[in-house]
Amino acid sequence: MAKTSRAVRKNVMLEEPKVKLLVKRLGARSESEAIRIVIDNFLFADEVMTHVRRLRRRATLRDSSGRARSK
Repeated sequence: MAKTSRAVRKNVMLEEPKVKLLVKRLGARSESEAIRIVIDNFLFADEVMTHVRRLRRRATLRDSSGRARSK
């Protein structure tokens, strides 16, 4: 993960009902906080999956149930 850096202002077009729902479901204090949480969560999950795929390619991680698929 990247080190914490300063926030910058971005002008983006978002669907208001989805943003409001996101804030509510996350229990965020603001729309900006909710969006930052989602970005952080996505980047973390992507990083984890990158490592999982690398382990599977090295054959050091096995799917004993046969449910996972390689990309």
